[in-house]
Amino acid sequence: MNSPRQLNCMILCSSAILSSLACYANGQSKEPIDPGQTALQHGDYPSAETLYRQALRQNPGSSELLTDLGIALQMQGRSTDAIHAFEQALKSKNLPRTYALLAEEKCKVRDLDGARPMLKKIIRDNAGDARTIAIVAPCYLDLDEPVDSVKAYTVLLRDDSYPHDLALIQLSKSYLAAAQYFVAKLKELSDSEAYVTALGEASTSGDPRSAFPVAQRTSSNFHPDLGFDAVLTIWNQHQHDSALLYQLAVISGEQSMRQVELCSQQYPDSPSLAQLKFEMLADQGREDQAVSGFEGLLHTHPELPDLRHDLGMLYRKQHQWDKALAVFRDELSTNPKDERAAARVSEALDQLLRWTELRDFLAPRVHQGETPLWVVLDLAEAQEQLGETRQAISLLSNAESKYPSSRAVHFRLLHLYRSTGETAKATAEAKWFKRQPG
Repeated sequence: MNSPRQLNCMILCSSAILSSLACYANGQSKEPIDPGQTALQHGDYPSAETLYRQALRQNPGSSELLTDLGIALQMQGRSTDAIHAFEQALKSKNLPRTYALLAEEKCKVRDLDGARPMLKKIIRDNAGDARTIAIVAPCYLDLDEPVDSVKAYTVLLRDDSYPHDLALIQLSKSYLAAAQYFVAKLKELSDSEAYVTALGEASTSGDPRSAFPVAQRTSSNFHPDLGFDAVLTIWNQHQHDSALLYQLAVISGEQSMRQVELCSQQYPDSPSLAQLKFEMLADQGREDQAVSGFEGLLHTHPELPDLRHDLGMLYRKQHQWDKALAVFRDELSTNPKDERAAARVSEALDQLLRWTELRDFLAPRVHQGETPLWVVLDLAEAQEQLGETRQAISLLSNAESKYPSSRAVHFRLLHLYRSTGETAKATAEAKWFKRQPG
């Protein structure tokens, strides 16, 4: 689970940044230079939206104004509208931070097909641009991309404008997720028993490196003194080398602990550190203490409004969907326009198999030509489960023109056409998949 995701408060952990997101997005001066940015500075996002729409009437093709408009919409929780504005901005000009803002919104509303390749491109092409990386950094763990998350927070740890304590904690979480990823990969290999045993005994022996001598004897690729990046580079060329996977798991675990130690030493009062401790309590089954800790942080750090969302995400991580649903509903009641919260309410209802409730929650959100992708997918599933197959097919078919490259839409249609015996249409969907790269 990530700490607060929105660029709004946590990218630079400063209320001043809230007022200058438009400038921040495209590398301009941070001082308000127009009425729209003044409105952003004062948190009056509806007025900022109005001002930018007025400005766009005079200059409808301005990528910068469209980005500003997208930020004003983003700050109101209107992700689909923000996505549309960012997409329009990018049609005429390549703006890396606008591209990152678009990827962030896609991640926020669970458009994984759309977000994943964008995030890969950003970490590949913009690794030297900390401001761009900061926008999307929390998305990498959301999309189960721990190695890219390590890369992102390593960049941010070196950047003076990003909160150092937050970078340390997020890097710790990234390394921990990476360790889990490499252990899972390791267990898939037939020659991994000695390494898996060494990792399993590390909690009692205190030495996760106990199998390094075995690794050195069995793999010519293994070099015990190399760091994470160097070993990762070698492993990318030898992905079935169990010794390298073992080494990556060990280094990742050690680095995760190291970042927490550094944060504890340098920032003992960090709310990010406190939040991590409460998450660990929850992982240990001490939920009452964890929730109490989160509530305390909400009281002592009101400038971090995403803490309640993070509590919901903690329940989500633990598959406690009833509790997650309650948190996300509470969040949505505070701002009914918040698509991120709405998408999480929908996901929780889906996981709880509450199909009628899910259908009734989503049906009012269907709009001609502007229905968010997550609404289409979740509503179609609810309709299918309720025996409303024709309605599901109609909804997805209409969505094809809006989201022609969505694998999820095409996969759902393929499944439904097969279930209804519409062979020709199912064949057409199968051919679509064969034409796709990768």
